[in-house]
Amino acid sequence: MMRVSVRALHVLWINLGFLLATNAVSAQMYSAELTSSEWKVSATPFACSLTHGIPVFGKAVFSRKAGGAETLYLESQGKVVFPTGVAGAETLPPPWRNDLVPVPLGAFVVVAGDQPITLNGAQFAPLVAQLTAGMSVMYSSQPVVTGSSNASVMRVVLNAKNFSAGYKTYQQCLADIIPYSFAQVERTFINYAEKSDGLTASNKADLNKVARYVKADPKVVGVFVDGHSDNSGTPEVNEAMSKHTAEWVSAYLTEQGVAADKITTRWHGDKFVIANNKIAAGRAQNRRVTVRLEDEAAHKEFMKKEEEKRKADEKAAAEKAVADAKNAEAGVSGSSSSQAKMTPEEISRMVEGYDLAKPK
Repeated sequence: MMRVSVRALHVLWINLGFLLATNAVSAQMYSAELTSSEWKVSATPFACSLTHGIPVFGKAVFSRKAGGAETLYLESQGKVVFPTGVAGAETLPPPWRNDLVPVPLGAFVVVAGDQPITLNGAQFAPLVAQLTAGMSVMYSSQPVVTGSSNASVMRVVLNAKNFSAGYKTYQQCLADIIPYSFAQVERTFINYAEKSDGLTASNKADLNKVARYVKADPKVVGVFVDGHSDNSGTPEVNEAMSKHTAEWVSAYLTEQGVAADKITTRWHGDKFVIANNKIAAGRAQNRRVTVRLEDEAAHKEFMKKEEEKRKADEKAAAEKAVADAKNAEAGVSGSSSSQAKMTPEEISRMVEGYDLAKPK
């Protein structure tokens, strides 16, 4: 993407304005008629948008998705293409307000593609203020020389009519939007103290995020809760501790409104470590409950990886069989190596996989 300083953009736009004033330049303007100007809101727990249709050109969209930042972008549709380079924005007073003059609102980089102009919150705040006050906003491209001798400028107008009401509804959607995406809550680790007797405030805060997301997203098909311990106690004590902590987590999620039939609770004692049990920091990491969400897409991805692993295992087994047969013919006995320490990814596949969906 082109990187240009704000000062350089403004200087360039001033020079372009001088050219517009001193040369014969034709203009193509795209704007919604006053009688048909609309700002339509689309609201879900995971995405908010406010869309303004601009006939022939396309649309202007205020948008924010869960876990992302708010943006304003122009989107061209069809054959109309906003020229790349630099665009300037200014107010467009109503035709009946001859006492008002256009107010410059800055200059912006225009990129190639269907969304030539994209602004962040700080950049479009002045535009929102003007639209709310009833002033339309016009984007003008830099002059482009076409087949004729005269240069041409494209102008795209955001009509202020009906903006205030639509923007108010849109702001309400933003206030209610889930502030994190599936990827941000897909896997949550709850660590607990050596002599824990319940969930901490920090544990509950993390689980509140999980519960809020699961309740809002019908695509989440399962919540897998797996308890683990360190090796500081006897095997029986360690298993009991991992069971208690896993059940605390599942019970809390249920209290927060997560459907009990979506939750699978399991416990494994100290069988699956992810850190060194010989040091305090390692034992603290091993005392954990993992909460994994699975949606339809994650399930498909998991099954894809499982199929790839199955084929790889079959190939390895076939190669081993061939090697064993050759060794047998040569009178060489095969030797088996000790099992290597499992990685966290292997533990996740073996212990927290979709195929182990039944409780212990």
